[in-house]
Amino acid sequence: MGAVSVAQAAERLGVSVPRIHQRIADGSLVAERIGSQWVVDERSLLHVQERSKAGRPHSARSAWAVIAASEDDRDRMGVSGPAMSARARMQLKRLLEVAAEPVADEEVVRHLAVLLRSVFRNRAQRRLLRAAPADLVELRVDDRWAMLVDLGASGIASPDVEAYLGESDVDGVVRDYLLVEADRDANVVLHVLPDAQYPYPASRLRLAADLAEHRGPREEARAAELLHELAVEWKARER
Repeated sequence: MGAVSVAQAAERLGVSVPRIHQRIADGSLVAERIGSQWVVDERSLLHVQERSKAGRPHSARSAWAVIAASEDDRDRMGVSGPAMSARARMQLKRLLEVAAEPVADEEVVRHLAVLLRSVFRNRAQRRLLRAAPADLVELRVDDRWAMLVDLGASGIASPDVEAYLGESDVDGVVRDYLLVEADRDANVVLHVLPDAQYPYPASRLRLAADLAEHRGPREEARAAELLHELAVEWKARER
């Protein structure tokens, strides 16, 4: 994705130009100064647009309950209680119904990716960081990870490190590898979990949510395919 002018960003968000400058100043919009003008990163702009249009986001507990339902994990769903379990199954059904037809075009892919980000964005705190490239190999095999996100299994090759980490281990990992907050040049993605939360390492639904958050066309397309695969299997079981 490219960049747009401040005036274009204001028009797309339906706000004033000064409000765009405020968002740039507070960091909620990523922008770069070129000469005397600011240009706004389009991916950052889409992120703000989605958040402004979305309804009330799912809580972390609700998001993980939907993932548990997709894995038919009755034991962990049972801990949440019958009302939460029933609600999670209904939310899963609604999500998969949208993905029941084969992914036909970019508009469908975008819609499914937006749904995934809306439903699952609170499943963990997502932090973008940067490590020294020489440390990535060692970082990838650190035994403190709750799990590594295997983007390779999805067909999306990536040299970066993406993983789920229990919140009690975050400070130690950040300190040991001198990780620093980053944005465009991030090569480490941390999904910070409460220590007791099981991350479902084999879940295709959770992987689809991980991919959708990258917002790239290949990642979103693969996320939509994974969601469609789950929808086909779910439909077959319902018959």
